Amino acid sequence: MDINGDKKAQLTQKRRQQILAVAKRVFARNGYRRTSIDHIVDDLGVGKGTVYRYFDNKKALFLAVFEDGMQQLRYNIRSNVDIVSDPAERIRAAIRTFLEFFDGDRELIEIMMQVRSEFKDYYMNFSRRLYSEYIANIQATLRLGIRMNQFRALDIEKTADAMSDVLTGTLQSFYTKQEPGLLLDRAEAITALILNGVKRESQDDLSCEGEKLNG
Repeated sequence: MDINGDKKAQLTQKRRQQILAVAKRVFARNGYRRTSIDHIVDDLGVGKGTVYRYFDNKKALFLAVFEDGMQQLRYNIRSNVDIVSDPAERIRAAIRTFLEFFDGDRELIEIMMQVRSEFKDYYMNFSRRLYSEYIANIQATLRLGIRMNQFRALDIEKTADAMSDVLTGTLQSFYTKQEPGLLLDRAEAITALILNGVKRESQDDLSCEGEKLNG
């Protein structure tokens, strides 16, 4: 076992994360175009050489900030959702995790918008790769809910896309309007909207509907 090698790797990773954290703060505050490596190293309290040992240029650092944040979101969702077996609760956990994550990292919302504006093709390609896994998980949850007779017969692909659009639309609206409060405050409303749309009607519900129509 190379203890020294492991320690060096840990220190390297720690320094990289420190650079990413400071860069995210500076990019979010100043914007990509108005930020230079000088601004970042000033906040870090190190020389430019330290940053350039990890990242080739400002663009590489900026995109690494974005990718690191999105991978953390992916990790959080998988950690909180994969352990849940009930389909409806999986949806509830995914919605809560998504909103809670961005409540805890408002700077990443700003970074996302900047990446989409400055590097549209890159943003679309990266998001498409991440989105494919995300959508596949939603589709799998919907299929499970249908098999367990919790969810009604659905167009799984279109429903999964619509569910994703609700969350991304909420994030976009929150950012654009600069709304007060927390994203998490919207969790119950979004969850109710989605679950009421996919849940299979119980026999009691069907009976009540029949009575209303006959009445």
